[in-house]
Amino acid sequence: MTHTLTRPITAPPRWHRSLVYDVLLVPVGVLTLADAVLGEPETAARRWRRLGEYRVGRSEVRPMTTARTFGYGLLSAVLGLASLFVLFLTVLAVIRGPFWGFVEHGAVEPGTWGGPSRAGAWLAHGLIALPCIVAFVFVLRGIAALHTLLLQGTRSWVLPATIVLAAGTCAFFRAWLQQV
Repeated sequence: MTHTLTRPITAPPRWHRSLVYDVLLVPVGVLTLADAVLGEPETAARRWRRLGEYRVGRSEVRPMTTARTFGYGLLSAVLGLASLFVLFLTVLAVIRGPFWGFVEHGAVEPGTWGGPSRAGAWLAHGLIALPCIVAFVFVLRGIAALHTLLLQGTRSWVLPATIVLAAGTCAFFRAWLQQV
């Protein structure tokens, strides 16, 4: 109870800070790529430190070489695009899930989830969307946490995990674009 009373009212909740962090990964990653090309890794380190301070209150960024700055910028831009895609899916799940009846005005087909009645389809879409929304928020928090650990450089498993996640994200986007 004391923690709740002593915390400033203006402090955003932890999930909010992770969402903002995720949204800022793309522009900060692109700026970091530019810093690497221009040979200014110190500027990138300061930018990462400020972004990390917003998310966790304090941030330690290890010294960066030009190659590390370029690599982190590339990884950050890819993770930022993945975060924006998951955020898009979250908004889509909110709009098409609990509010399905307001969005879809056509006839309910027999193959529709929860069909053939409109109420059943609405209920099915809402019940399926709610756990998806929660999962998407946790995925966004996980991406922000993984990226923060990457910048801190304190654990050896983080860089390979980030590279695998970024490669998987690129493969997913390529496959998704092929089917669109």
